[in-house]
Order: sequence, then C-alpha cells, then structure tokens
Amino acid sequence: MIKLVLLKRSVILILISAFIIFLAAWMVMAFLPQYLQVLGTPGPIIQIIITIFLSTLFIFPYILGKYSDKIQNRKYFIIIGTAGMILTPFLLLFTTNLILITIILFFFGMFASTSSIIFTLYSELVQNNSKWISYYNALTALGWFVGAQIAGVFIEIYGFNLVFLLSLIGMVIGMIFVVFIKEDRQIIVNSAKENRIIDVNNSQNDELLVSKSIYYGVFFRSFGIQPILAVLVVIMGFHLNSDIEMGFLLGLNPLLQFFLMILLGRLITDKNFKLFMFSGYLLSILVILGFLLAADFWGFLLSQFLVAFSFSVYWMTTLTYISKNTTPQNKGLYIGYVNTSAFAGNAIGGLFLGLLLIFVNSDYYIAMYFMIGFPIIASILILLGRKKLFTIPKRI
Repeated sequence: MIKLVLLKRSVILILISAFIIFLAAWMVMAFLPQYLQVLGTPGPIIQIIITIFLSTLFIFPYILGKYSDKIQNRKYFIIIGTAGMILTPFLLLFTTNLILITIILFFFGMFASTSSIIFTLYSELVQNNSKWISYYNALTALGWFVGAQIAGVFIEIYGFNLVFLLSLIGMVIGMIFVVFIKEDRQIIVNSAKENRIIDVNNSQNDELLVSKSIYYGVFFRSFGIQPILAVLVVIMGFHLNSDIEMGFLLGLNPLLQFFLMILLGRLITDKNFKLFMFSGYLLSILVILGFLLAADFWGFLLSQFLVAFSFSVYWMTTLTYISKNTTPQNKGLYIGYVNTSAFAGNAIGGLFLGLLLIFVNSDYYIAMYFMIGFPIIASILILLGRKKLFTIPKRI
C-alpha cells in the first residue's frame, strides 16, 4: 500500500517555508505600485515597471522546470531561488532610483521563478493529492493576506523602509526552513511507478499528455485580470484615503482563498471537475465588471469576494489537472509551462494595459473595458478543450 504523503517532515517544512516566504514577499509586492507612486512615478511608467518585473516570471519557469526534471534535484533550485529573493528587500532599503528598482525587481522575478519549483517537489511528495495541494495553496494565500495586513499597518505608521526590513527578516527565516527540506528522488520515483496513473483518452502510462487548451486558457485569463490587480492599490486610491483600508481589501482576497482552497480540496472530484474548472474561468468575467462598478469600500469589498472565488476555483482545478497528468520525469516542465502561461498573460496584458493608458486614454476605468474580453476568450477556449481537459487520469 502506497503512503499518501512521502517524507512527511519535508512536506511540513515546505508548507511552513512557503507561508513565510509568501508573507515576506507580499509585504513588498502588495504595495509596490503605491511605493512607486510615492516616488513620483507617473501611472503609465508604474505599469511598465510592473510589466518588466512580471516578464521574468514567464521567461524562466519552464526553462528551470525542464532542467530540474533533467537534474532530478529540485532542492538545488529552491535554495538558490530563496537565497536570491532575500536580496530584494535588502537592496530596496538603499535606493529610490527607478532604474535600479526596475533591475532589482527583474532579478527578484528570476529568483522567485527558481524558488517556485518548491511546489513541484511538494506535489511529488504528496503524490498529486488534491487535498494536500489545497493546503499548499491555502497557506500561500494566507501568507499573502498576513503580509498585506502587516504592510498596510506599518506603511501607515512608519513608512516603507520598515516594511522592507521586516520583509528581509521574513525571507531569512523562510530560508532556514528550506535548508532542512529533504528530497529523496529514489523514493519519489519508485512511488510514482508503483502508484501509476493511466490517461483514459490515449492509455499511455509513462508520458501523459497535457492539453494545450489549458495554457491558452490560463494565458488569456491572466491577460485580462492580473494587470488590473497589479495596480489595484492605485485604483482604490481614487476612492479610499486609508492605507489600512487598502491593506484590508488587498489582503481579504487571499484570506478568502485560504478557506476556499481547503474547501475545494475536499469538494473537487472526478465527477464534478468539469463544472468547477469551467465555472472558475467563467466567473473571471465578473471580476472586471466588479472593479468597474466599485466606487467605495463596500464595492471593492464585494469585488474582492468575486476575485477570491474565481481565482480559487480556476487555479485549484488547473494545478490539480497538471499534477495528475504528469510524472516525476516531466512534472517540472509542465508546471513550468502553466506558470509561464499565467505570468506571460500578466506581463503582456500589463504591457497592453500600459499602452492603452499611454496612447488611448489615461483613465484606468476606460482601459478596463478593453480588458474584459480576454476572460471571455479564456472561457471559450476551456470549453472547446473540454474532452481532454475535463478528464482526470485514473490510478491503476
């Protein structure tokens, strides 16, 4: 009988480190647009800087994932990535130069992509179990929430420099947990062979294929929504005057995701997978509508509920599908592909939004009307690829 969780101590260490690192990272990233605004950066330039940062998150994941498959040593990448991320808050303490900040963010994205291979190792150790995957997603979302709340309070009282220092301390603590993670490739590979899965569409046991529709769906969903979320603090600034209110609203999304991810890990089954996946993409359309209509605290509050539910369902079903259709020999590559699709959508969508703001109209609300079509495209693509996408391989 195969154990559900391999190297359980390492699984716990991964969960703790992921929570702490996300907390530390989001103390900086949640309010980065506002920080750039405080430095006197024009809105379109803020969008361009954020886009350059996001570009690193789609350039590197599939390359690094491919090489982690080839080397079969995930921990090597995780340590390098986490160590590199520590430099970001440290360097931000000593510069206000926009060019240097942009360079720092570029390298932060590169190291964050390297560190993200921790999820690939985690999914192997929990043998692609949706319940355990939900724990990882929930704790990273909780880290996002706590980080945004801490940042909102401390920025309001002390300013940005103290937040950078706290983020640095958090990154170092996360690194300590990472160092003690154990990776035994032989146990992972042997367990995968003993607990094989079969793709009912093509009956291939060793090299399961992932439908390309998932990459296009993820790309267009991210293209339309993530650029807006990246500058949401600026949009909220048009209607809200308190950093504490902004911090609460920004953090509410991941707090809701924390509970939703855990719930979804228990609700998603082979029978209802189709309904959950499609609804996650379809509800993404309502997210942009929510932000277009929001004009006060309560409007943004409702919008964050929509964001949380849509993202939780969409991302949970996507990761479950990818994890269960891959093996230890190709998992890093395919998870890298889906991360690349998401962040490519973020970056190119961000560039598109920035160009709209520069050449069409500098009003964020007018620009958002152009973005609403992309979640619609994503939903159509997911529906067209339903035969392959909505099938979860069976264990044999």
